[in-house]
Amino acid sequence: MVGTSGVDFVVASDTDSVYLCLDKVVEKIYGNKQVSDAKITETLQKLCTDKIEPFIDTKYQELAERVNAYAQKMRMKRESICSKGIWTAKKRYMLNVMMGEDGVLLKEPELKIMGIETARSSTPQIVRKALKTAISLIMNKGEDAVQEFVETFRGQFDTAPVDEIAFPRSVTGMEKYASKTDVYKKSTPIAVKGSLLYNHFLRKNGLEKKYRPIGEAEKIKFVYLKEPNPLSHVSGKEQVISFGSQIPKELHLDKYVNRDLQFEKSFEDPLKTILNVLQWSIRKTASLEDFFV
Repeated sequence: MVGTSGVDFVVASDTDSVYLCLDKVVEKIYGNKQVSDAKITETLQKLCTDKIEPFIDTKYQELAERVNAYAQKMRMKRESICSKGIWTAKKRYMLNVMMGEDGVLLKEPELKIMGIETARSSTPQIVRKALKTAISLIMNKGEDAVQEFVETFRGQFDTAPVDEIAFPRSVTGMEKYASKTDVYKKSTPIAVKGSLLYNHFLRKNGLEKKYRPIGEAEKIKFVYLKEPNPLSHVSGKEQVISFGSQIPKELHLDKYVNRDLQFEKSFEDPLKTILNVLQWSIRKTASLEDFFV
């Protein structure tokens, strides 16, 4: 129909789904004409209804006859039509949905995100919200807009309360990884290590009645710490502390929270995974031409 040769229209597939890139179809129909996303969406909807779905039905019927099935029970239908999509890995993608299964054309594209940190409970809420905003800018604006947002959000992140930028986790294995001589054993998971250190310093400072120790399977938060810090004398190198709702002020750790590392691991690393696919930079980079502007 399109007249292409050797072009793979399949972007991705997963179990019972397949994603097709139909830009060649749009080029065939409209050429160099400036056409709105709404018009293209309506055209692709008609293409799916009139051509693609009947073709799939025909092939499923051929398959049923080939395997001598008692009946043809395989069905596929269009799920969504999107103006843009980015995949970073299998089951990790973002789409600008223009039309869903109901066939209703949306006035503005609806962002669909799968497998990205925006939905993970282990990502701080403030970061989940910021990543979603950044992805929206990626899909609808451009590299400059993303870079400006990263700079703005960094300012918000640096002034946010510690409990808002901490990593949420469930802690398990407290007894398994506890050590009577060194607080925790080697290869202790970071959230457990932070919890054992928290309990250790509550006992050491006589704070167990004021602050409840962390127990097995509890929901906690943890943050990375700069070195050296008031905990460093335990093993000479302590980079983390876990806590329930807040870090006890008596431990004097607020100024040691490593916001650079928190920002990098929670926000920058997931965002870079997306930007690297596009060959975009997370920050503006100076070039020789900048000196002559």
